[in-house]
Amino acid sequence: MMTARKYIQIIGLVLFWVLIVSLWPIKSSIANPEPETIKQANLEYAAGFYDHALELYLSVIEAGYVSPELYYNLGNTYFKLNRIPEAILNYERAMKLDPGDENTQFNLELARARTIDKIESIPELFYQRWFRLLVNSYHADGWGTISIVFLFLSLILAVVFLITVRRWLRIFSFYLAALFLVLSLSTLGLAYVQQQQLTEKPEAIIFDPSVTVKSSPSDASIDLFVIHEGTKVLITDQVGEWYEVRIASGSIGWLKTDVVEKI
Repeated sequence: MMTARKYIQIIGLVLFWVLIVSLWPIKSSIANPEPETIKQANLEYAAGFYDHALELYLSVIEAGYVSPELYYNLGNTYFKLNRIPEAILNYERAMKLDPGDENTQFNLELARARTIDKIESIPELFYQRWFRLLVNSYHADGWGTISIVFLFLSLILAVVFLITVRRWLRIFSFYLAALFLVLSLSTLGLAYVQQQQLTEKPEAIIFDPSVTVKSSPSDASIDLFVIHEGTKVLITDQVGEWYEVRIASGSIGWLKTDVVEKI
C-alpha cells in the first residue's frame, strides 16, 4: 500500500510532466533556425546592394518563414530604397510580432515622418494607454507561457493545501494558490486580448500616392477627405470591393480594397 509521500511524489511528477508538455509547443514555435538566405541577405544589405538584399528577404518570406527580425530588416531595405509605404508596412508587421522592440518603433517613426499626412490621433485616456502598454509588453505566446507558470504554481500550492495538517500552512497555501490562479487567468486574458487585436482589428497601409475617401461604397458618393501613401487605417467593414476605414483622427469613410495592403 502506498504511503502519503508516494502519492505526493506521483502528483508532483504528473504536474511537472503537464508543465513540460504545455510549454513544448510554445518553445517549438519560437525555435526556428535562421535560413542561410537571410544571412546572405544581411551581407548584401551591409554592402549596400539593397535591391539584391530585397530579393533575398522576399524569397525567404515566400518560403513561409516569418520573424520580427526579418520584417525589420525588410523594412530597413525598403527604407533605403525610398519605398516608404512598403517600409512602414513591414515595420508594422514586425511590431505585431514583437510589440516592445524599440529599434523597430524608432525606425517606424522615421518612416512615418517621410509621409505626407500628419494626422493627429485622438488622445487616449490614461487607463487606456496603460492597458495598451501592458497588453503589448509581451506577445500572446509570452502571456500564455506566464499563465501556464502561474497555473503550475497554483496547482503545487493546492496540493500542499490538501496534504498538510498544519493550520497556518493550509491558510497560507490556500490564499497563495488563489492569488496565482487569479494571475494565471488574468495573463491568459491578456494573451486573448492581444490575439484578438491581431485577428479582429485588421489594419492596412495606403499604397496609392493619393486616395479620396468616399462617404459610401460607391464611386458616385460624396468625397470626404484625401489621404496619401504610407498612412495607416483601421478596416472596420467591407462591402464588395470597398473597405470602410477609420484613420487615427477618428474620421471614417470608404475606399477601394486595391489601394491598401493589410498589415
